[in-house]
Amino acid sequence: MSEAQRVRTPSTEVEGLLLEAADALLEAEGPDSLSVRRIAREAGVAPMGVYNHFDSKSGIIDALLGRAFDRLHATLEEARLIADPLEALLDGGRRYRELALARPQAYGLMFMRVIPGFEPSDASKHAALRSFGSLLANVEFAVASRAIPDGDPLVISQAFWAAMHGWVSLELLEMCFVADGDAGAEALRRILIQGLRAEEPLSS
Repeated sequence: MSEAQRVRTPSTEVEGLLLEAADALLEAEGPDSLSVRRIAREAGVAPMGVYNHFDSKSGIIDALLGRAFDRLHATLEEARLIADPLEALLDGGRRYRELALARPQAYGLMFMRVIPGFEPSDASKHAALRSFGSLLANVEFAVASRAIPDGDPLVISQAFWAAMHGWVSLELLEMCFVADGDAGAEALRRILIQGLRAEEPLSS
């Protein structure tokens, strides 16, 4: 086959192959496995492909970070389909934990600064804010509908996220000492909801 007859892999497909390979490596072997050569080899692409599509190793890590936050945003948006605002918050908390436990290395990349010196781009920061926005929208709905008597939705959302992150982080560090992690996490979520329904508002 001549050079003219050879079919080249489309650029978008190469980018997808590299991201899939990097994502799989991250979860299987952790962030130390994310070298340009290793990602390219796993994707079946020349190392220059990483530089052509992502500029650098940091570029592909940033793309993984944005992808992880997009994944979180999508799963939290599903919780917003639930009509009862408090059940929506409970379901969002469950989904958050399930995603973290299913993809612990991605969770570490998102929230635990596991790659020293790496700085996320503005686009990745925006993706993170979109995820938080899904939780905030649920809380705003709960306050507006009086399911939560009163309070600053931003403060409530930050507190709820902090509690979920704390629980999940302890689980991932194997410092969760309850016998049943599922039941314990559910108990925490219900304690939070019970507290939010108290008469004294949580505000700044």
